Amino acid sequence: MCLIDTTDGALMMTLYTSTSLARDIVAILYYSIVLSAITVVVAICIGTIQLLSLISNFSEGKFWDGVDVVGDHYDIIGAAICGAFIVFGALSVIVYGPWRRWVESKREARMVDNIEPGTRDKKIDDTKVKITKMDNDAGPVRRSSIDAF
Repeated sequence: MCLIDTTDGALMMTLYTSTSLARDIVAILYYSIVLSAITVVVAICIGTIQLLSLISNFSEGKFWDGVDVVGDHYDIIGAAICGAFIVFGALSVIVYGPWRRWVESKREARMVDNIEPGTRDKKIDDTKVKITKMDNDAGPVRRSSIDAF
């Protein structure tokens, strides 16, 4: 279990200090959520097994015999946890690209629906901004695409 906690901590530290992800806040949030979700699910599973093992010391029946058998095989459970981290980690890397494109297409569609009359979109430094014509000739007003939400 100590190895799993250390690996989880190392993955989280790598995620937060990675130079390739430093500029992509969405990627950092995505992978943080994935790693945190895996960690929470594993903690709930281990906690449930521990609680049921404790209760099985005072209970009888086929269910509690099964709980005792599960409690005797923590080595298999540990291997399953390692496998879960590997499988879900690899799956999250594979799913990230299509998920990101889907989110961006939905965001762009929402932005197109929110375009006001008399404005036009212009891309400046890879950032979409709205240019609004003002009546007093003070020049255009820059608003970022985040203002559309």
